This record gives sequence, structure tokens and C-alpha cells, in this order.
Amino acid sequence: MIEIKLSKLDKEKTYIGLQYDTKSFVTKQIVKFSKNYAPNSKEIPCHVLMLKYHSQKWWVYESHINGKTEKGMPAGVRRYPLQKWEQIEKKHKDGFKFYELELNRNAMEEYIGYNYGVGDIKALFKAWLCKNNGKQKDYKGYICSEYFALCHNKICEYYKLPPHCITPAHIQRYLEESR
Repeated sequence: MIEIKLSKLDKEKTYIGLQYDTKSFVTKQIVKFSKNYAPNSKEIPCHVLMLKYHSQKWWVYESHINGKTEKGMPAGVRRYPLQKWEQIEKKHKDGFKFYELELNRNAMEEYIGYNYGVGDIKALFKAWLCKNNGKQKDYKGYICSEYFALCHNKICEYYKLPPHCITPAHIQRYLEESR
């Protein structure tokens, strides 16, 4: 884990942030239906974002169901300056842990503007109920962990799952087991 201080980040590297916030109903549900994918983990994340330095500043890349249009942040796959993230996430910043991880920088840019994958969230819930993750249909749009998996496909190879079947819990377990 690293502290999110600009002076400590290596501009040549990429990072992911896992959010461990279980205050809202939605985040509680995400943790509940995905914790079996990381059974030995003490904490289960509910969201993932990525960080990359370019054009003289740090940028946050994520896919999120909630847009903040008044702040110029649409729902879905988006990119915005880290300073804006720090202002918006003041209350939740402590709920994130950051990890250095190699990411495909081209893929991070390629998916910006795509919709959020609401269908994939519902399919993951059904896969949890039926205990058949990996068999569900891939719906339009991208959830945060699917977007991450497209930018770090080593996780798909590790689990032998397509990107739309990866959850934040898979990422947690992957980090614990592959380091």
C-alpha cells in the first residue's frame, strides 16, 4: 500500500486504488456477493480505480455508475485529474488503498466514454447466487473491475475468466497471491 501523495508516486509507473467502503447499501451488497472470490482476505473492496501520469499531471481512470455532471464527470468510464478526485472524495479518501501495478496505458484511454455496465452487475449477482461465475453473458458497458481487467489482462489469465467476470474481490485476492 502507498499513501496517495503526489510527491511519492513514480511518474513512470501506474497504480490502482481499491476502495474499502461499506457504508452504503450498494457497497455492502458488492462486498456480500463477491467475498467468496477472496475467501482468505481480511477486507473486500467494493471499487477499483487506476492512476496514470501524463500531460504534466496525475489522472484517475475509473468506471462508475454515478456521474457528477456539475463537476464535469459523466457516469461510465471516465478520466479526470487526481486533484479533482481528492476534492470530491475528501470524505472517502481514507477508504482507499493504493498499489503499484503494471497497466496497459493504451487500454486505459481506449475505453473512456463507454457506459457503465449495469447488466454486468446484475449478471455477477446472479452468478453469485447460482455459483457459476464465468458462464454469464457480457452486457454492454463496463463496470470498474471489468475496465481494470481490460487494462491488466494478466488477471484474466490468472483466473481464466473474461474481464466481465472479474470483481474487486478477485483483484484483492490476485494482489495477495501474485506478489
